[in-house]
Amino acid sequence: MTKKALKVLLVEDSEDDARLAIRVLRSAGFDPSYRRVQDAATLRAVIDAEPWDAVLSDFRLPSFSGVEALRIFRESGLDIPFIFVSGTIGEETAVEAMKAGASDYVMKQNLARLAPALERELGQAVIRAQHRQAQVDLELTRDRYVDLYDFAPVGYLTVSSEGEIVQLNLTAADMLGDIRAELLYTPLARFAAQAHAGLWDQQFRHVLASGEKQSLELELRRADGTPFHAHLDCVRVAGPVVGHAPMVRIAMTDISERKEAEADMHRFEAQLRHIQKMESVGTLAGGIAHDFNNILGGILGNVALAREQLGDAHAALGYLDEIHKASSRARTLVRQILTFSRREPQELQTQSLQPVVDETHQLLRATLPAGIDLQTRIADDVPQVQADATQVQQVLMNLCTNAWHALDGGVGRICIGLDGVVLDPATCQRLGGLRPGRHAHLWVSDNGVGMDDATRERIFEPFFTTKPVGQGTGLGLSVAHGIVVAHHGAIAVESAPGLGTTLHLYLPVADTAGTAARAPAAQRVAPAGHGQRVFYVDDDETMVIMVERLLAREGYQVRTFNEAALAIAHVREHPQDVDLLVTDYNMPGSSGIELARELARIRPGLPVVLSSGYITDELRGEAREVGVRGLLEKENTFEELGALVARILAEPGPDPVTAGAPGAA
Repeated sequence: MTKKALKVLLVEDSEDDARLAIRVLRSAGFDPSYRRVQDAATLRAVIDAEPWDAVLSDFRLPSFSGVEALRIFRESGLDIPFIFVSGTIGEETAVEAMKAGASDYVMKQNLARLAPALERELGQAVIRAQHRQAQVDLELTRDRYVDLYDFAPVGYLTVSSEGEIVQLNLTAADMLGDIRAELLYTPLARFAAQAHAGLWDQQFRHVLASGEKQSLELELRRADGTPFHAHLDCVRVAGPVVGHAPMVRIAMTDISERKEAEADMHRFEAQLRHIQKMESVGTLAGGIAHDFNNILGGILGNVALAREQLGDAHAALGYLDEIHKASSRARTLVRQILTFSRREPQELQTQSLQPVVDETHQLLRATLPAGIDLQTRIADDVPQVQADATQVQQVLMNLCTNAWHALDGGVGRICIGLDGVVLDPATCQRLGGLRPGRHAHLWVSDNGVGMDDATRERIFEPFFTTKPVGQGTGLGLSVAHGIVVAHHGAIAVESAPGLGTTLHLYLPVADTAGTAARAPAAQRVAPAGHGQRVFYVDDDETMVIMVERLLAREGYQVRTFNEAALAIAHVREHPQDVDLLVTDYNMPGSSGIELARELARIRPGLPVVLSSGYITDELRGEAREVGVRGLLEKENTFEELGALVARILAEPGPDPVTAGAPGAA
């Protein structure tokens, strides 16, 4: 099969990303040649210097932005596909970019869309070019080439002052759904939809009376009653004989596809607004997590200190144990909320999925209607997998909720199953490239209404839903699919109308070789301090008291501040009076990042530890920039602060935080 030649201009600062995009295009049947640019000056120089078939642009580059690249492209006047290929562009930004003239956007983590999107836009560019050329040719040669008039891509009609069609080309006849002879001397108003009949009559009379060119959009009906939308450009022309009444010449374009696209865009914008609401829920979750983890840090720390002050036989120890258990459950709950809002990093651990299935069954049993028979089928020998339990539980909840909605009248059976299977190479290939071998098999089945082939092909598409408006976002299964793929697994569906649905999840078995014999690690005891001077900055009085007691017990000289400004003033006056500073991130008037930045100017090399109830990737990046040496989750202050302080003080010199290091950003 001959590959389609393609000349691509890449606006990309990463050569690896550029090669990946070209490789995707080559595997899709293209024969691409390309040139990569990464600044505005080079883009201006080459965009008009050579003939290009398409422009693929990253959205964020070191020297300029994808928006500026789009502006330069638009100034060039080229009518070729311009597609953003980015890992950072958001849905709202993407819509604005497409309104500004971009053809499409493709996320770098979903490059499978690149070739189909480019193929579609190349086809649209060809259609647009053909349309423009045909119009130019018709204007230049209409008096000599009647055939071009008849077969133009635009319908041409001439309408008498009485509103009857007196001349039309074959394209117009095809649009109106009848042969030309049958349409002659037929009132054009006959084809206007009832709601638009008055608009057509008003505009037609205005053109005849004023001679002004008018453009309008009408809903028309073909001869067989099929509706379509048309754009009409109307102009008054003289009658065929001197003294006869003027006529109206019309250029008619079928814009049904554009209207459908606009309707889809409106629906998409509505869905985006809904996603923004979901994003606001995530933002709220993040705020709650920060404040709640501050509280939990104080509770857990003071409970631990209180236990140390009491004897082993004290009657209050049982109560303190219950406080600690409840606080630990609250800490887990906060992390689950953050994971559900997709604000908590994935935490893969080697584990069995049976506890996840059991907990999900309990949660669903308490919420599903009594008419639903909820079952579980768990095999005896279930292999362990590398999984984030919270995310797997989210997948199960999504699948079971979909199964519930598929039950006719809300009555029926849902079954959650878990076993181990061995997948052969052919099955792995069919499922999307899994490695052959043993896998954990998790499935959810129902005896509901089932799905036809067309629906089954689209269920993992974002925003696709068969539920009524307002009753579903179309994100449940697409989120589930994304989580399973992130676990290096696959998801498949079996369904037929009236026969129910079964969704199969396959996750690769974890490599546990050698782990069974590994002895449990001994509990690490943080080394004691030797009078080193540690400053602690926090506006939470409970945390200040707890940390002061904790570090003093460890052998440090502790000085506390409830405002960043007070700490800055003291260090500025006595720059050598401190060996390490621990600061909260979120404080009134100044953040911990701002405090660390200011102290780096006053006392270069001073080790700083940043504590926060909600640590994000963005916070880790900011911490690296200002030289923060360690990050601490605030709810773990009592368990981890002493060891973290000791480790940093024992280091020979500055060691800015690095992603992934224990206690680091």
